[in-house]
Amino acid sequence: MRHLLFLFLFVFGLPLVMGQISVKDSLSGGSYNLNANSAIDSLVQKTVKAKCYKPVVEVKPDEDRENFDPCAQNPKVMGYKIQIMYTKDRNAANRAQADFAKNFPSLVPEMVYTRPDYRVMVGDYFTKRSAGMDLASVKKKYPGAFLVQWRVWCRKAK
Repeated sequence: MRHLLFLFLFVFGLPLVMGQISVKDSLSGGSYNLNANSAIDSLVQKTVKAKCYKPVVEVKPDEDRENFDPCAQNPKVMGYKIQIMYTKDRNAANRAQADFAKNFPSLVPEMVYTRPDYRVMVGDYFTKRSAGMDLASVKKKYPGAFLVQWRVWCRKAK
């Protein structure tokens, strides 16, 4: 008797629990039917809406456009520097920095330690084009100098 009751509930109760959901395929545009529990489907839909759909943010025009300062929010931005030396010896890097400061007083050299090496770099530039003139004059004295992409001070950059 128990087996008969279980079989009866299984045959007639399963369609009540499981529903047929029609789903449209996003790649091919076709549709297919999926047998799933409607409670699970509604839970999945709520989760998708909560995590996948981003609210539309209304952008208000800024009344104070002429006083806009792009460097106020990000003091350092991606730009370019001229690298004149790359070495593991700190004393050699200090000598190169001092020598460069004597030869080019308008450009300020900076020594950066990136483990295990020292880099001597000069200038802050937004683009490669803006660094071109300084790079040409530096290459006369330091033929191995080249541009590297680096974070530069926004207010100092040319």
